[in-house]
Amino acid sequence: MKIAGAILRMRDRILIVDDKQSIIEILKTTLEGENYECVGCASGQEALRAVQHERFNLALCDVRLPDADGMQILRDIRARHPDTSIIMITAYGSIENAIQCMKLGADDYVTKPFNLEEIRAIVAKGLEKERLRRENIALKQEVSRRYEFSSIIGKSKAMQDVFEKIRRVGPTDVSILITGETGTGKELVSKAIHFNSDRAGKPFVALNCAAIPENLLESELFGHVKGSFTGAIATKHGMFEEATGGTLLLDEIGDMHPTLQAKLLRTLDESKIRRVGDTGLIPVDVRLICSTNKNLSEEVRALRFRLDLYHRIRVVEINLPPLRERREDIPLLAQHYLEKLTADHKRPIQGIEPGAMRLLMQHKWIGNVRELVNVLEQAVLLAETRTITETALGPLLGAVYAGPENYFDAEQPLKDTMGRFEREVLRRALESNGGSRKETARKLGISERTLYYKMEEYNLS
Repeated sequence: MKIAGAILRMRDRILIVDDKQSIIEILKTTLEGENYECVGCASGQEALRAVQHERFNLALCDVRLPDADGMQILRDIRARHPDTSIIMITAYGSIENAIQCMKLGADDYVTKPFNLEEIRAIVAKGLEKERLRRENIALKQEVSRRYEFSSIIGKSKAMQDVFEKIRRVGPTDVSILITGETGTGKELVSKAIHFNSDRAGKPFVALNCAAIPENLLESELFGHVKGSFTGAIATKHGMFEEATGGTLLLDEIGDMHPTLQAKLLRTLDESKIRRVGDTGLIPVDVRLICSTNKNLSEEVRALRFRLDLYHRIRVVEINLPPLRERREDIPLLAQHYLEKLTADHKRPIQGIEPGAMRLLMQHKWIGNVRELVNVLEQAVLLAETRTITETALGPLLGAVYAGPENYFDAEQPLKDTMGRFEREVLRRALESNGGSRKETARKLGISERTLYYKMEEYNLS
């Protein structure tokens, strides 16, 4: 992984604590021969001073010291440096103490008299555990930075209002409904909420309700037991169980069938799920975030969405404005994603020329931020100069969203006009994605099944 590779590997530092200088020297000679940097301490107080001012990758510490308790040194190291590996040294007759140390957080123990090959192996194993701990901490910090609120870009009043609401509700545990058009960044906001909450160290699980066939969605949500239906060859955990302790995002909740809505409501009320084909209830502890591009209040009035579930999932609603309503954010977004895309694709693009930026500012952005990223990615990949020019960008934007005049005909029914518009959007999206249905569906924010039906309807091969 990139983060792991970015950690600079210097000589591992080992602290050796023993009241016998001869043992310190033997261990130092052995471990320095393995290219480790060793520091020896002949007393507990000396060791405590060392860990207060220095960081060690691993500590070898005797359980019994004349002036200090080895367990106290263990506690102090663990409190100051949680990732440091700790190996306790114990006499043959005091293994009980070593086991007690393991319960307090030691990684391993070795008994006297010890074998030097055993020491080498235990130290190597301990350093590997320490390395993995540091990489895990670095990865968590990177995830936290990636999804911190400041990573959601926007200086507009509309987005500042969104940020303020996120800051207020993020640390709480309430259910949140995120609304907005396709491509406005609903999943990014949900991840920011999760990674800035008390559940950040637990799973974040996302499920697109529109992408799963109706007959399989219940199993995906709640799991199933072996033999509960044709093809259920083994018991399977559902998304609620996968997200236990963390956050579950139900994307496109407005597409959920009313029957399943009732089961979801019961789960939220009872904090328990029942797998398909099972009779028992399983407790779950999950924060629920839902998102939709539909107007759920209209869906409630049309009796397509349950009113009680609507109130249950909408303790707080966060509405993300479409990009066309926050055009002042376009230069910031464009610069941010240009830097990311040029790094990802290793392209020497240095910026966007003023004429090209004017085109971006004037565009309709029906697909919102997702469409902006798609256009910029094509521009980066196809650029023949070190800047994105107006000439290069124009054809990528095309005439699809240039304005309603391209499709408007007062003599034609609205359905026909919208159909022509939708067909052209699909055609160009398929073309820009090399005919890949999966990628086209992902970028348009629809399921592959929906895309397939639309292609059949509009005779798009």
